[in-house]
Amino acid sequence: MADDPIQSAQELIDAARRIADAGRKKRVAVAAAQDVDVIEAVSQAEADGFLDGSLIGDERTIRSLAEERGITLDNLEVIAQDDVSSAAHRAVGMAAKGDADVVMKGFLPTSALLRTVLDKQYGLRGSGTISHCAVLDIPGYHKMLNFTDGGMVVAPDPEQKYQILSNAVTVARAMGLSPVKVAVSGAYHQAVGAVAHNASDQGLVVKRARENMSDIEITGPMPLDVSTSRRAAEAYGVDHPVAADADIFLVNSIEECNITCKALINFAQAIFCGVVVGARIPVSLVSRTDTVMNKKASLALACVLADYYAQTGHWDKQGGAS
Repeated sequence: MADDPIQSAQELIDAARRIADAGRKKRVAVAAAQDVDVIEAVSQAEADGFLDGSLIGDERTIRSLAEERGITLDNLEVIAQDDVSSAAHRAVGMAAKGDADVVMKGFLPTSALLRTVLDKQYGLRGSGTISHCAVLDIPGYHKMLNFTDGGMVVAPDPEQKYQILSNAVTVARAMGLSPVKVAVSGAYHQAVGAVAHNASDQGLVVKRARENMSDIEITGPMPLDVSTSRRAAEAYGVDHPVAADADIFLVNSIEECNITCKALINFAQAIFCGVVVGARIPVSLVSRTDTVMNKKASLALACVLADYYAQTGHWDKQGGAS
C-alpha cells in the first residue's frame, strides 16, 4: 500500500520500488512477450529493482528483439511457448498458482488474454464487472487522473457503472488517496433532461456510492474542465470538493474514455498507466503503440495494486470466483 498519496508516474515507480525494498517484490508474467517495447519495459523495471519478470512466448524472437535493441535479459526468466494461446495459459496459470502477482499483455489480442484470465479453471474471476483504468499523468494537472472505462465495457448500464466505479476506487485506495474524489462525466454541470444517463447517474450511481462507499467525494454530472480546472469551476459557479481536484473521471461510454485519453496522450504527452481491475490479480494492459515509459509506469501501477490486494486481504473480503 502507498504510504503517501501517489500523484505522478515517477511516484508510482518509486512506490513499487519501496514495496520491493520491503521484501515484497512482485513477479510479472508476460503473455506472448515477443514485443520489443514490452521486453524493454520489463527489463528496465527489473533493473530499477521493483519486479522480477517472466517472459513467456517465442523464445527465439524474444532474444532476437532484445539483442537488436541492446536489452539485457540476464536477470529475466524466458519461458519458451511459441503458441500465443499457450503462452497466455502459462502466464495465467502461474498467477493462479501464486507464482506470479501480475499478468501483462504482450503480443496477443486483449480478448484472448482476458478470456484466459476469466477461465473458471484458474479461479481468478471476481464477482463483478471487469474494467480498465487509464491512470494518466497529465502535464498541467497537479496529480494523476483515472479515466474509466475505456477498454472493457462499451456502454455500461447503471449496475456496471457502479462496479466500474468500485474498481477505480480500489485503484485510488492502493495509490493512497483519501478522500477519493470522483466526477461522473457530463456535458454540463447540471442534469439535463435530454441526456438520459444524467438521471440514472444521479439516482443510481452517485446515490448508491454515497450510501455504500466510505471516504469518497462524488458528484455528477460534471464536465472534464470543471473537474480539473479551478478557473472553469469558478466561471460556472461550481463549489464542490471534487471541482478542479478530481481523482477519478467516470465516463458514460468506451468511446468517450478512449478518445479523451488518446487525445491527452498524443497531444499533451500524458503518461499512461493502464490496468485491468476486477480479477484476483491485476492485468497490466497497454496498447502496442504505447511508449516504453508508459508500459513501465503501467507495470508499477499493477505492482502497487497487487501489493494492496495482498496487504489488505482485498479478495478475502470481496469474494472469489463466480
